[in-house]
Amino acid sequence: MKKIYLLLASLLLTTALAAQNPTAYFMEGSTMRSQFNPAFAPLRGYINIPVLGGMDLSLNGNVALDNFLYPRNGRLVTLLDSSVSSAEALGTLKKNNLLGIDARVNIFGIGKFTKNHKNFWSFDMALRLNEDTNLPLSLFEFLKRGQEGSIANVGVSTESYLEAAFNYSFPLLNDRLYVGIRGKFLAGLARASVHYDQFDVSLQPDRWAVTTRGTMEITADGTSVTPNPETGTFEVNDLNFKPRKPAGYGFAVDLGATYDILPNLQASLAVTDLGFINWSKKGTVAGVSTQQTEFTGVTIPDDGSDPTPDFDLEMLKFNQTESKNLSRMLRASINAGVEYEVWKHRVGIGLLYTARFWEYTTMHNLTGSVNFHPVRWFTLTGSYSFLNNRGSSVGLGLNLCPGWINFFLATDLLVTRHTPQWVPISQSAANVTLGIGIPLGRRSHRIAAYVREGDRK
Repeated sequence: MKKIYLLLASLLLTTALAAQNPTAYFMEGSTMRSQFNPAFAPLRGYINIPVLGGMDLSLNGNVALDNFLYPRNGRLVTLLDSSVSSAEALGTLKKNNLLGIDARVNIFGIGKFTKNHKNFWSFDMALRLNEDTNLPLSLFEFLKRGQEGSIANVGVSTESYLEAAFNYSFPLLNDRLYVGIRGKFLAGLARASVHYDQFDVSLQPDRWAVTTRGTMEITADGTSVTPNPETGTFEVNDLNFKPRKPAGYGFAVDLGATYDILPNLQASLAVTDLGFINWSKKGTVAGVSTQQTEFTGVTIPDDGSDPTPDFDLEMLKFNQTESKNLSRMLRASINAGVEYEVWKHRVGIGLLYTARFWEYTTMHNLTGSVNFHPVRWFTLTGSYSFLNNRGSSVGLGLNLCPGWINFFLATDLLVTRHTPQWVPISQSAANVTLGIGIPLGRRSHRIAAYVREGDRK
């Protein structure tokens, strides 16, 4: 049982520590802005500093850290601790508790305007990581109360890959319409998926009986496993990894457009990460678990309450199945925004709708923002997000792009409750976007209010 607790804790804390940030969507000058919509462009070209040139970390879900951690006598304990009652621990959980991570780390990036100061191109390389976890309420009822029943739809899915992308955007209709497209070549590093569609637990007079039906797939170059010669089964600890090259390849596109409905009113729409990775069967180990296990030696308490069984997850083993090539779609997103500028382009009021297509669900967010840019090299943004009808968050963003540096930072962690390690406690979404680059070339002519006489050459 201790290993179950450790597994759950690692899943929850790893997710909470981590990947797009809606506060940065309307932040003019940011070199990361085109990641939301390839029709966007910064105010100047750039060369990004490796790693620090662009980091985007986001946590999303329908539960927060305070659904799992509780303060007791000056310390934090998990919901499984005996000091936390079953009613308190289970009362705030959902039928399906979803946790997800998006992470993007820039390795190299360069972008520049063409001679007309309106067409913009860029090339970027980045490391991407996605993770989805679903933990149903019935699982916690079993762990907390020792309650028998049918536990279904338990799963974890994660993948990491390298992305090399070329982006180009240009104007049409007398500069009222800008169209952008980004083509991405993808090199898959690793992926893993563990999913149980059956985990039935029944209490007998002198034993617990567990029946499982699940699948596992792990793909990484050089992955192998040697099943137990007596049972023909293997455990996760039996896997060997010797990565030397990518384990899959793929392609994706981002499509976007902006349209000036009125001189001061702009609408924008984009679909990002529309593509796939084809993972090779050579680096894939697949298995199926159809175990029927009994745990004896459980003592039934005199008060008639249900006991909690003590067993190891290692007793749940997999039978190896034939590996095969597998194509997996990326986690696509839709971004739709509208912004109205006032006071000669010094203040903008924006509204953004975002939909993210996860492994287990689709998340919908609505963000309103106020964007101050009194001068062309400075932007300050404040935002308020409604998170999938389950909560909200407040975000702040800053962008500085004078002649010698391009620095931007956006987060919604500043005004929420958090641990001393800056892990958010009370909100189910957390975003951090950071970037440092060196300006390159002359300024854009896309925003008429920003064009100066010295920039017209």
